[in-house]
Amino acid sequence: VWVIRKFQPDVIVTRFPSDGRGGHGHHTASAILAEEAFDLASDKSYAPEQLKYVDVWQPKRLLWNTSVWWDQQLPEKAAKEEDYIKIDIGAYNSVLGLSYSEIASDARSQHKSQGFGSARARGTQIEYLKHTKGEQAKEDLFEGIELSWDRLKGGAAIEGKIEQMINDYNPIEPAKSIDALLELYANVEKLPANKFKEQKLKDIKQLILACAGIYAEALAEDFIISGESVDVDFRIVKRSDVDCSISMIKGLGAERSIDTSLPFNTELSYKITADQKFFKGVDHPYWLAEDYDEISFFMPGHAGSPENPKRSVSYTLKIKEKEIQFNEELDYKWTDRAKGELHRDVIQAPELTLSSIEESILFTSEEPKTIGLIAESHKNNISGNIEIHLPENWKAEPSTLSYNMSEKGQQRKLEFTLFPPKESSIGEVTFLMDGNKLRAIQRIEHDHIKPQISFPYSKIKVTKLALKGTDKKIAYIEGSGDLVDESLKQLGYSIDNYSANEILTADLSKYNTILVGIRAYNTEDNIKSVNEVLNQFANNGGTVIVQYNTSRGLKSNQIGPYQLELSRNRVTDEFATPTLLNEKHPIFQSPNKITQEDFKNWVQERGLYFAGTWGSEYEELIAWSDEGEEMHKGSLLVADHGKGKFIYTGISFFRQLPAGVPGAYRLLANLIAYGQTEQE
Repeated sequence: VWVIRKFQPDVIVTRFPSDGRGGHGHHTASAILAEEAFDLASDKSYAPEQLKYVDVWQPKRLLWNTSVWWDQQLPEKAAKEEDYIKIDIGAYNSVLGLSYSEIASDARSQHKSQGFGSARARGTQIEYLKHTKGEQAKEDLFEGIELSWDRLKGGAAIEGKIEQMINDYNPIEPAKSIDALLELYANVEKLPANKFKEQKLKDIKQLILACAGIYAEALAEDFIISGESVDVDFRIVKRSDVDCSISMIKGLGAERSIDTSLPFNTELSYKITADQKFFKGVDHPYWLAEDYDEISFFMPGHAGSPENPKRSVSYTLKIKEKEIQFNEELDYKWTDRAKGELHRDVIQAPELTLSSIEESILFTSEEPKTIGLIAESHKNNISGNIEIHLPENWKAEPSTLSYNMSEKGQQRKLEFTLFPPKESSIGEVTFLMDGNKLRAIQRIEHDHIKPQISFPYSKIKVTKLALKGTDKKIAYIEGSGDLVDESLKQLGYSIDNYSANEILTADLSKYNTILVGIRAYNTEDNIKSVNEVLNQFANNGGTVIVQYNTSRGLKSNQIGPYQLELSRNRVTDEFATPTLLNEKHPIFQSPNKITQEDFKNWVQERGLYFAGTWGSEYEELIAWSDEGEEMHKGSLLVADHGKGKFIYTGISFFRQLPAGVPGAYRLLANLIAYGQTEQE
């Protein structure tokens, strides 16, 4: 409701249906929320506290972007029924030199975390929009909505000027459009306040800078320390013959008067010092400021924004006698020897961050472990003492850690020894300095996005659990990437990692168990051959465990030795009660006794992409469901094969193990050991 009132859309389109066919819980929730908010956004009695900042708003219509994904008969239905609108997203844009479907394909290929790279789609491609709420359109998505400047009082004249400007535009000499742009800016300034005015003025400013060949930047250091003043280097260059001068730079408590004509193609630089009062706290994403179960997302100025508000300075240019104020966000710029000039946001950081080498540490005995931390300085000459805060009955030596770093960017490895209690225990180790919790630093750096930095609180989840069966030797086949193998190594398992290619020629006789990483059947081209190797390994007496794969995009339809087809079934509620279908089965008995206690404190979900249908050779062991939904039995299937065992599991071990969930470790340990005791 807040976003609709603030953004004031005319049309809302949901990507997913509200009836559950969207598959993922958050897909369905997005559609449900959109439908509810469509009605509530215009209701003054709903969330009246928002009306201090925004007004009520009623969108014209709400539609669902349906697809043959959900209904193979959709083209025939859309031809007969009136509540569908068809849009050709394959239309070609001659200015861009691309069709919109090509642009969509390129965008999809940037979804790298799920391997969604796709070829560019060309030619006619029809999308279907089904009417959901509001005034139904018959032929066009924006039917009955004024899209021209006639929508605004006094806007008709502006529309004519824009059309004339486009007709007169000379791409070889864009500066010839400056006079018309300045006149357009003055006309839009005179309009009464409305939701378009501020954005259109920003757009025109960008056009003025572009046509005048003006480039400006406001540079600062990579890290700003809370409570300290900040030096800003403002640079500007004009690369046209447009008459222009700069008269003022101000912002963040600083102000510098200037009266300088901008020379042609010569960069000017000005220094200002921003006031320290504008730099408090740290630049951590606002939606992660607190634990997820405590945060309030309604924060005027923040909610609905993709990022934290940016700090900026303003500067005033006099262009052909017209004074206009422009804004420039603070930026950090550096040069990489291979990639050239790079940019990221200026980040407000604590003077010290303390990052754990491991986020979760497990103990299966009373033997202590050495814990490693990385202390990083974000300013020169810092020193101090760090207090280690422990869960009840845990001990640390030493109880405080000292640091002394002379240079910004310096890192030090700090270590302490952690002693677990005798009894089972779960808790967090945190770190305090002067009574305040220390933060870690988390960097996300990929070539296709701007670098991101956040500062979560520094903490380590520690678990003391009773666990048996960690003496097995495992071959781990890499899938799309998970931390299951690394988590098991913590407990003393002997694990050798193989790619799908390497496993084809490996000597597997030395292993008790082969564990296949998540989505290997989706990502490995030769997985069909690997599956044959796995079947032979099981036939010879080994245990094979295949973790979850998605039902679509499989490189082989054969998983395991018997008929097994995957579904999109899942249990999203991490608190969902499991039913052990055969409590006396060896997997629930040895080497660890599995009870309902082992299914407590799970995170995010129970599992996903369970088996949908399977042969009679398999025995299903667990049934569970989300509230109000049908029971699913395909999350854990086991079968005898020759002398050995084959297991398929959609249980989310890849989430539970890194989170240090004791019961998940105990259950997986039993799967790994299944069938091996009787062989020995």
